[in-house]
Amino acid sequence: MTSSNIRTGLNLVLPLLQPLAGAMAPVFGIGMTQAQMSAASETAVTPAGYAFSIWGLLFALAIAWGIWQAIPAGRDSVAARRLGWPLAGVFALCNLWMILSSLTGNGWHLVVVMLLALGCVLTALYVSRGLPASGWVDHWIIHPLTGMLAGWISAATFANIAGAALITGAIRADGAAGTLAAILILLAAAGLALGVLWTTKGAPWYAAAFAWALAAIVYANTVERAFNPAVAAISAALLALVVAITWQRARMRQKVFA
Repeated sequence: MTSSNIRTGLNLVLPLLQPLAGAMAPVFGIGMTQAQMSAASETAVTPAGYAFSIWGLLFALAIAWGIWQAIPAGRDSVAARRLGWPLAGVFALCNLWMILSSLTGNGWHLVVVMLLALGCVLTALYVSRGLPASGWVDHWIIHPLTGMLAGWISAATFANIAGAALITGAIRADGAAGTLAAILILLAAAGLALGVLWTTKGAPWYAAAFAWALAAIVYANTVERAFNPAVAAISAALLALVVAITWQRARMRQKVFA
């Protein structure tokens, strides 16, 4: 079996396994649900529960990508060759993270998995920005998948760090110390996101997913959980900054091609 066949097979099978890995606890009764794991290590930077519904869209896009890159039209494409391995890495690591989180709960081992996934998905994002145009696949599969997956994993990585730090006693969840820790983690996450948006000249799908996470943090700290005005205000300000940077970079790109 050639490496291209292995790459194609991984990109077809691994996305199909993701919904099954996510269903281990709620459907098959194995381990704890994501909601239970999140509640056990909840901090002020944990997004509101509704935000995790984004995984349904990400799963669907990943499966669509897997099918397209396996059919003759996509199998030997430049996109399949350049994106296949980093995306296979992301899918494998997301499966691993979901299985481990159900069986073991939060911890630094999940942070390591998430950081590796972040490296793979950012590689895929930057590679996708330099691909030759391939019509509808770019607009409806490749850019939404790589952008939203990278944006969500960027936010989730820092939420995971906060949760692992909480359960190991490195930070507190309440009081002034907990709020300060949450703000510092938010600023670090936003620094990464703004850097990505600047260097990609404003990847809109990335911005959309990261903004989705920030909006859910605002909601969590004003409506869903105990009111935390400082974290809510910082999250709202960062959300506005993400939108402004994305809009500004989009205008610059339009001027270049005008």
